[in-house]
Amino acid sequence: PAFGFDTVILRENNLRLFFDDTSTTSSFPSNDWRIIINGAGNGTASYYAVEDATAWNQVFRVNAGASANALFVDSQGDVVLGTNTQALDLTITTGNTPSILLEQDGTSGFTPQSWDLAGNESGFFIRDVTGGSQLPFRIIPGANSSALVIDDDNDIGMGAGTNPQAHLHVEGSGNQFVL
Repeated sequence: PAFGFDTVILRENNLRLFFDDTSTTSSFPSNDWRIIINGAGNGTASYYAVEDATAWNQVFRVNAGASANALFVDSQGDVVLGTNTQALDLTITTGNTPSILLEQDGTSGFTPQSWDLAGNESGFFIRDVTGGSQLPFRIIPGANSSALVIDDDNDIGMGAGTNPQAHLHVEGSGNQFVL
């Protein structure tokens, strides 16, 4: 049969590649690994996964239908989500409000809490997801450089440039307040 550019073809309705490490000396690594292609039962998901077979834990998974360049790592090790064109070490690209979710899930005994950092045409913000999606911190597009500055001795400047002159130094539109 014609293989095209495929060198090896595996055919089965339940594809698994198992890597059985036979090390017996305690100082050698001995973990077993498995590559899984699709769920095993009727109606289960289609995916590619790498499983820590010793712990029965999928450590990496890509579901079928993921968008092009959902995860892209370039030759410098930069990680890009949603595109193959990176700008920085981590680039996240989407059509509406790229975000990062920070979620404390309670598994270590601390109260669950979720925050997200996001940005769009309305601004950059930090949202308290757990607390009703309040936005306690926002930067609106077009804000001046150094609009808010905390300097090396913890003085805070608003509209005062990069060198606030007091614990709180506020300037703007002809009015100046130094507290």
